[in-house]
Amino acid sequence: MVIEYAQLRGTTDGMDTTVITEIRDYYEKELGYNIPQMTPFVGSKFNCTQAGIHADGLFKDEEIYNIFNTKKILKRPVSVTINAYSGLAGLAYWVNSYYGLTEKQRTEKSHPGIAALKEWVDRQYADGRVTALGDDELEGAMKCVAPDMYESLC
Repeated sequence: MVIEYAQLRGTTDGMDTTVITEIRDYYEKELGYNIPQMTPFVGSKFNCTQAGIHADGLFKDEEIYNIFNTKKILKRPVSVTINAYSGLAGLAYWVNSYYGLTEKQRTEKSHPGIAALKEWVDRQYADGRVTALGDDELEGAMKCVAPDMYESLC
């Protein structure tokens, strides 16, 4: 209702919209409630892309692919889900987002560790995988195929 109010009125009238994310975190961590991924504003995948071309665009100018500044409104940046079409840009964006890297720390898509991770992802789909990859799977793969990059991030 807070977001609808802001849309209708053109202002939040001083309301702190980031509390929405804090409430979500409380429900998940303290109450053990599993919020469905696609739930608007609070689901883990509500503002997520799977296409590498969109991740590349997010690197260059986020406003083109994310008309709302969800980082400011909800303390939640755009996320990416990795699949067969994510490409180097999608993987680099995932690394930067997953590890909370700042603009100065960010990993570029030209990093050798990203290339190694992409080869691993490509093998998964060449072997018949059809579902998206999870964060835990990607982190585990990075440990194996790009251990230097993994160590520098942890």
